[in-house]
Amino acid sequence: MSARTLDALTSDGGAAYAQAGRELLAKLIGELTFEDVLTPAILSDPDADLPGPDAAVLELALGDLIVSGRARRRSLGHWRVAPASLTARDAATGAARPLPDPALVVALGAPAAGADASTTAGLVAEVAATVLSDAVQLHRGRPARELLDAAPIDVEAELRGHPWIVAAKGRIGFDSGDLDHYAPEAQRTLQLDWLAVAADRIDTRALPGLTHRQVVDEQLGAQEADRLRARAAAAGHDPDTTVLLPVHPWQWRERILALHAADLASGAITHLGTAAPTYRARQSIRTLVDAGPDGELRRELKLPLSILNTSVYRGLPRARALAAPVLTEWLVGCVDRDPFLQETGLVLLGEVASASVAHTAFGTIEGVPYQHTEMLGAIWREPVAAQLHEGERALPLAALFHVDPAGESLIEHLIARSGLTVDAWVRALHEVSLPPLCHVLYRYGATFSPHGQNTLVVLRDDVPTRIVVKDFVDDATICAEPLPELLDLSPAVRAALGDGVEPAVITQWIQAGLLVCAHRYIAELLADRCGYPEAAFWAAARAALHGYQDRFEDELGPRFDLFDLDAPVFVKLCLNRVRILERGYRDGAERPIAAASGWIDNPLHAPAPAPVTT
Repeated sequence: MSARTLDALTSDGGAAYAQAGRELLAKLIGELTFEDVLTPAILSDPDADLPGPDAAVLELALGDLIVSGRARRRSLGHWRVAPASLTARDAATGAARPLPDPALVVALGAPAAGADASTTAGLVAEVAATVLSDAVQLHRGRPARELLDAAPIDVEAELRGHPWIVAAKGRIGFDSGDLDHYAPEAQRTLQLDWLAVAADRIDTRALPGLTHRQVVDEQLGAQEADRLRARAAAAGHDPDTTVLLPVHPWQWRERILALHAADLASGAITHLGTAAPTYRARQSIRTLVDAGPDGELRRELKLPLSILNTSVYRGLPRARALAAPVLTEWLVGCVDRDPFLQETGLVLLGEVASASVAHTAFGTIEGVPYQHTEMLGAIWREPVAAQLHEGERALPLAALFHVDPAGESLIEHLIARSGLTVDAWVRALHEVSLPPLCHVLYRYGATFSPHGQNTLVVLRDDVPTRIVVKDFVDDATICAEPLPELLDLSPAVRAALGDGVEPAVITQWIQAGLLVCAHRYIAELLADRCGYPEAAFWAAARAALHGYQDRFEDELGPRFDLFDLDAPVFVKLCLNRVRILERGYRDGAERPIAAASGWIDNPLHAPAPAPVTT
């Protein structure tokens, strides 16, 4: 463990760790109750500021221990527990006891919820790692007001990870040294290892007019690329046909060196050492941005990391990696040709080139766990900075629900400096996000997951003006209905997307990805920090959706019924439940998908008008 990580745990009597534990325990109780994994007793809270059915005390029984905390029911029907209110007592005597560590709560509570011993142990490890990371971030965290003009990559380093998944930073496979070098919150630069790969051992793809060699040369610079090709030639590779491939240093050390030893021994793959460019990790860890001068204008790199985090191994699925350029060409082409999407300023950051190396042994195993098919490859993505106009900056949507160690939020400072009222600012946010995302769905029968990490909000004078979506290729999905816009897809696009999914399913990408995974946290934060009612937040969202529908009623009216985004309820997808009660830590040929449990009252559904009385 690094000295600065240990210092974060022990400084001020472990205050940062204690705060991190309270916050994660409150999140655990709230989110797992939302997903019907935990069933705490819900008692009235007569001491609440606003007593009533939306104020309660949640009591969680854990053997001879009871953990309780004051909570409020929020707009999507879930409970949010106040970390400072958490207490513990002996179930028999009622005597106060120390508040347990979240890992202990998992150890006691997961079996009672139905998790087996193996799953419970895995959860303990992931939760412990998450508390450690949270403690480090709380110890080093910058005040939210200091982030107003910080570089976007520095803002990302302050973010605390997935707001919904309890073990948001489990990162199974990383040790504490890796966390201090490769995690985004470490704010360290790293150099990549580079390989020379024989042409018959690697598949490459790129947009028309772009070659893999050109992409690598632009990434490295001509001089550094020539140096690596000279090393490859000295090792026996044909410099005109060999493919230069970057590898994350952790992946090289932990996976490639051993599992591709036969390729290395035969000379099909040669390790060329590191190259000059330095990189920093985005929130996903596997996506890297050039940290050098003007690096924000160079393409980003997405590299496989065979660590288990937020439910999946973070490799690069081979089929989607190789399909990335053709899917980019189709979806970006839809945006470029659509007058309304051009009007909104929507940007899809194209994944313009990719490479993948299949493993000769793992690839012969029928039903092989997916992690073994995603180990070696790369995707190059266009940088957001190249898409911005003078005076614009782009922040992840997740930054809008970031809270600093003192409890202040970034969004409250953005709104205050913008000069707008909270309501005007919120309406701007909804107007620039919901209409373009809905239009892609309604017009083209396609969507992707616009969650807080994938969606960037472009600000001018601290006001939302448009959005940018990245990583859309991973989640790109089409409707199974034979819509005219989907009938002339190229064979390559159709092969990548398959037959599509039912209309009721495809709408879940927006409902779960945007409304539940991002907007519910923004709504809560604005209510708590700015006094802006959650009902007003959702009313502004409905206004944006219905304003769009009014404009396109004549053209797309039937699609509004087909993709019923404002139905009274939608299915509640559960991200924690799939790990705890369904998949566990078992390997499988396919990546796990979200579980479903119950329904959510749709905040985009217009309430029935009040009856007219005479």
